[in-house]
Amino acid sequence: MTTASAPGKVILLGEHAAVYGNPVLVASVDLRTYVTVTRRNDDKFLLNNTDLGIENFSFEFSEIPKLKGKKNLSLTMEGIERIFEYMGMIEDDGIIGMNLDITSDIPVASGLGSSASVASALVLAITTEFNEKSNEKLNKNEIANLAWDIENIVHKKSSGVDPFAVAYGGVIRYKKGEVERVNVKKYPKITIGNSELISDTGEVVGDVMRLKESFPEFFCNYLRSMAAIVDYGQKFMEEGDLEKFGEIMNINHGLLSSIGVSCPKLDRMVWAARKNSPGAKLCGAGRGGIMIALGDVGKEIEKAGGDVIKTKICDEGVRIDE
Repeated sequence: MTTASAPGKVILLGEHAAVYGNPVLVASVDLRTYVTVTRRNDDKFLLNNTDLGIENFSFEFSEIPKLKGKKNLSLTMEGIERIFEYMGMIEDDGIIGMNLDITSDIPVASGLGSSASVASALVLAITTEFNEKSNEKLNKNEIANLAWDIENIVHKKSSGVDPFAVAYGGVIRYKKGEVERVNVKKYPKITIGNSELISDTGEVVGDVMRLKESFPEFFCNYLRSMAAIVDYGQKFMEEGDLEKFGEIMNINHGLLSSIGVSCPKLDRMVWAARKNSPGAKLCGAGRGGIMIALGDVGKEIEKAGGDVIKTKICDEGVRIDE
């Protein structure tokens, strides 16, 4: 039996621009997904994921193509198939089954990277449990890239930010599959507010793409501005200047609003948080999901109608749990 876990994530600066190759500043948070894999002696698979209402769901590998069409199963099924392909297990004489148990602290479809967290923990748990050659494990870059493949199949147009953030942990600068660790002496305290509004990430990303096609010159300048925001933000984060970092967060939110990815409730929560925070912004795809603020401003966010998610920036990415 092998248990692996991976954290959630928050985008500190630069969302949406990352789809077009821009840098983004992202941090892992201490909400985690846990995946336990137990290798079987037959070819059966048994899945439990109570967060999605799945209990003792039995299937065979040959059924996966059909099961991928079910919304609450798609990520897990794509993950199993892609990981087995990566390990060369499909070409073997017979498929070896497993029991698979998934639990998570991360709210689904909130902008906290729940899909990437599941995918990364799934990769590490399965490859570790089925690795017969040695105790060698995939490195974080291999895990991130494989999780990115899985997430991309399910969600389309994934920039790769989420799987790399949850694989590596801490605060990182991400650009086109490349990771740079940001040197932070002390992680700032953050407050996450959940609007409890569900938005379609693919739809939001598609709308931004159409905006880019309609106004290419504007969008080129927009991407330059977003890159500068990440540069400034990284500098202030490394210097520990949270007042200046907060100002950059506020500018970032304004730019995200300008391309239509905020919404009235997120704006109310952001402005409420700013009464006692140097900076607050929407976080993730937008039009719902979460916002993030520096400091402890939970009361302000609750007064604005948001649900506060207790978490903090953490150092550890995907890992094996003993």
